[in-house]
Amino acid sequence: METDKLVALGGLLHDIGKPVQRAGIYSGDHSKQGARFLRGLGERTDREEYELLALFSEFHHRDHMNEMEMEREIREVSPERFGLSGEDILRALWIVYEADNLSSAEREETSGSFHVFRPLSSIFNKEMKYPLVPLELDGFELPVPGEDVRISGDDYRKVVRALADELSGTELEIDRIMPVLEKHLTFVSSVTLEGNAISLYDHMRMTSAIALAMLRSGCTMQDVKRGTCRKEKRFLLVEGDFSGIQDFLYGVTGRGTLKYLRARSAYLELIGWDVVLEILRRLGLTRANVVFNAGGHFLILAQNTPEAVGELENVRRSVSKWLYREFDGELYLALEWEAISGEELGRKGGKNLFDEARRRLSKKLSVKKLRRFEEVDGLFSPSHGQKLVECPVCGREVREDELRPFGLGDEELMVCGTCNELLQLGKELPKLRGFILDRKAHEGEGVTEGPFRHLIPYREGPVPRGEFLLLKNTLTPPDLPGPMEFVPYLVADYYKSSGEKEGVADFEELASASRGVKRIGVLRGDVDRLGEFFGSLDSPSKLATASRFMDYFFKGYLRMIIEGKSGYLTGDVPSIGRWPEPPDVVVVYAGGDDFFIVGAWDQVFELAFRIRETFRAYTGGNLTLSSGLGYFDPKTPMYRMAEVVGERLEMAKDEGRDRITVIGRTRPDDGRHPLSYTWEGYGELWRKYGEKIYAGNGELKKPFNIKKGILMRLLELRGLYVRNPKDVRWAYLIAYLLGRHGLSGSFPELVGIDASAVEKNEPQQIYWIDGVLKIVLMAVRG
Repeated sequence: METDKLVALGGLLHDIGKPVQRAGIYSGDHSKQGARFLRGLGERTDREEYELLALFSEFHHRDHMNEMEMEREIREVSPERFGLSGEDILRALWIVYEADNLSSAEREETSGSFHVFRPLSSIFNKEMKYPLVPLELDGFELPVPGEDVRISGDDYRKVVRALADELSGTELEIDRIMPVLEKHLTFVSSVTLEGNAISLYDHMRMTSAIALAMLRSGCTMQDVKRGTCRKEKRFLLVEGDFSGIQDFLYGVTGRGTLKYLRARSAYLELIGWDVVLEILRRLGLTRANVVFNAGGHFLILAQNTPEAVGELENVRRSVSKWLYREFDGELYLALEWEAISGEELGRKGGKNLFDEARRRLSKKLSVKKLRRFEEVDGLFSPSHGQKLVECPVCGREVREDELRPFGLGDEELMVCGTCNELLQLGKELPKLRGFILDRKAHEGEGVTEGPFRHLIPYREGPVPRGEFLLLKNTLTPPDLPGPMEFVPYLVADYYKSSGEKEGVADFEELASASRGVKRIGVLRGDVDRLGEFFGSLDSPSKLATASRFMDYFFKGYLRMIIEGKSGYLTGDVPSIGRWPEPPDVVVVYAGGDDFFIVGAWDQVFELAFRIRETFRAYTGGNLTLSSGLGYFDPKTPMYRMAEVVGERLEMAKDEGRDRITVIGRTRPDDGRHPLSYTWEGYGELWRKYGEKIYAGNGELKKPFNIKKGILMRLLELRGLYVRNPKDVRWAYLIAYLLGRHGLSGSFPELVGIDASAVEKNEPQQIYWIDGVLKIVLMAVRG
């Protein structure tokens, strides 16, 4: 066994004794019990390596670091049979010991006594706790924290039995062990102190990451003892951030299909993974070193050596050249790094040193984005008179001989090579289980290319070969050949199947499924002030936990919400009709902290509220999101749809967090009336007006079913108010309209002027009703 693998695995399994101790299976502290558990695995599987790894559980606390005892147990293991010396193992033990200390630095802010059955707190709201369950990405319930959660020794015994069973059938490789630990230890608290929000899984993988980076930086046993590995800048925080994502995904100026747009989204995600995996390969790191990778943004913990910096510079140069060549500068990856000490992986003396380091790195990234493609030589060189033509799908200018034929609907287009590949990929995407990333590809595999590897679609059956298998939405790999690595690949891949053609429904099919007016609904949303929340986190473990749970929601659990499995969390939300099965919805993009969804307009309208209510429960009410909605003719260009809902989303965020822009609205010229609604405010309006006038089945309630003109007239009088709120004619006319039809008692808030609203300079009630009335009128329009 190589020393780097020993250190990485030792760090990953060093705290395995915590759930074993809480289960009450053996006696002794968790270090001793973890060692017994690992030795038991060795006997059960005939894998002698577990005897070696048991030492990392036994010796990772200060009061256990007795070198005479350590050397004695090392000799008993006979390291020679693993191709290692006693010094190799002793050095590895001290490095993992120090990595555990650095990974645990954030615990300084927790207080109180240990309680063996204290559950894990939510990273988003520490007052809320999680039950002790395995992580499921395709179950029937979302992992939502609660206020009164209790766990027991029986719960821990279930965890340990399941963990032992699955590890027994798992290869002793980092990429195979990590998903098993993620599944079983995500909801196990790393330390049973009140308020602890770091899962045992994230603590263990960050310990593995820190230990491997320390080893790669040249840390010795003596360095650890002297404290130089934590005081000197032995580490690098490596951050990558793609810019131009929105234009890349939604700025398609020519013809294209929903399949093509989903392919662009998948392609961007794969490019990011290609870069991340290349950095790990060149620096000799594992996937444990990836703190997060989501939404075109990643953070890696690496070693600070001249060789590592040189490799990062090479990667940055290669990626920049490739992106410029492929996308004419539309998409750029800012890649930077910051040297830090071990102490800066946490908090010290009341200071959040980790956040300070990230802020320095963020400034470097901002500068890099201002100097886009400075790594590319001859950026402004002339094209030597080559004739360029525009691709009719993406709008890129390419040489005429680079165009390739592709059938789009009933017509054949000549498109650029990248669009040709993505259009092909869009057809295949619904059938795929994942992608093989490899430097070689065979003809006919239907590949696209990343900056370093071919991105080969994987459907079913035996995996032929490759460097990496990215498998969708599962923590369980198939049988893989040789040294191929497994990467769980979360993706929000829900789509409505086409009723006429194979694959994804098109805009016309989705619009035709709408109730009332036949329109496409477009929903765009993201989490409010997530950057501020992430900035408050004081360790890689916390950042990893928070980012992972965000990814679970937007990539894993979003599908469950769309399929109607979260109704027990959402309660009653504004609705145009019974939720269909399956919903007429397609996820174009979801990841990181944002999403873009299209579908039948009435379903997308309701889905916005379902997502918000589920997210509120998922984050314990401590994080909020804002959204923008739009409704379009299915022939509207996608870039225009994205532009409109993007503006509406920004409007909602500018007017305060936790808001939704439901429709396009007018307001008085002073600009002080908001155009968006709070989620609760809109829900209240829906109950007050929508439920009184709408029957829920595409029909109006009596008497509006024969007097629809009343609703149209109310909208006209709202327009009168908007033109001049100080002119009170609108109030008299509303009172007359409702009184004449005997409806004054149905809408008392609309009759007269609210004096308190005038004093507070707030809108009158009539101002808000368009967001409800227009939605209802769309639902009943035949």
